Amino acid sequence: MHQLVRLAALYPLISFGATYDTPNLDWVTEDYPPFNYHINGEIEGLSIRILERIYQDLGWTLDRRNIMLVPWPRAYRMAMTSPKTCIFSITYTQERAQLFQFIGPSLDNQVAIMGHKENDYEVSDLRDLKNYKIGVVKNDIGHQLLRQSNVPQDNLVFLASGFELVQMLKLKRIDLIAYGDIIARFQFKRAGIDPAHYRVVLPLSRSYLGFACNKQVETQWVRSMNQALRRLRRNEPSLFSPQSY
Repeated sequence: MHQLVRLAALYPLISFGATYDTPNLDWVTEDYPPFNYHINGEIEGLSIRILERIYQDLGWTLDRRNIMLVPWPRAYRMAMTSPKTCIFSITYTQERAQLFQFIGPSLDNQVAIMGHKENDYEVSDLRDLKNYKIGVVKNDIGHQLLRQSNVPQDNLVFLASGFELVQMLKLKRIDLIAYGDIIARFQFKRAGIDPAHYRVVLPLSRSYLGFACNKQVETQWVRSMNQALRRLRRNEPSLFSPQSY
């Protein structure tokens, strides 16, 4: 009888720690190095590595064929409208928390207005941006922060990717860009541009990057992935350092 009582007491713990079959999820992302990008026909990056470790921790198998790299506006729309779709790497905001189920934090992220180092921009706050043309990627966090701050849309130049942002900035087709600081510096290097020639003109926000799923994705899957992510952050901190990648 005592053995049965002990087994009954243990049963909830065993059930709580049990893994589930790999969920049927589609993942969408964009070219956003060093977190996610194409190289030699394969999708690579720090966030890919973190996602694979989350799956491994849960006893799931991540099929990279279920990861699609597309322009950010399309990825964002797919995650909003497709009931089994998740998106990354996405910056957490309160607005987005109403639209998605978040898995995070995975990585720190500073979003900023960036420009040429030698230029003397007269920008002390967001109101001063009305005097400049600012490159953004539609529905990227930089675009959303400027929209929320009522920066006139006439001042925004919409481009397809961060790679295009840094190229247009170099050519001085735009005055500034609103983008993630770390990602912009990687994009400069990929474009053969020395990032030392550019600087943060005005910080916009400091938040975190993570993963986010459509509201119709099974809540238990999202909860399990969050628990796995917390374990990994505690036990494998080097996994979350861009410098280690």
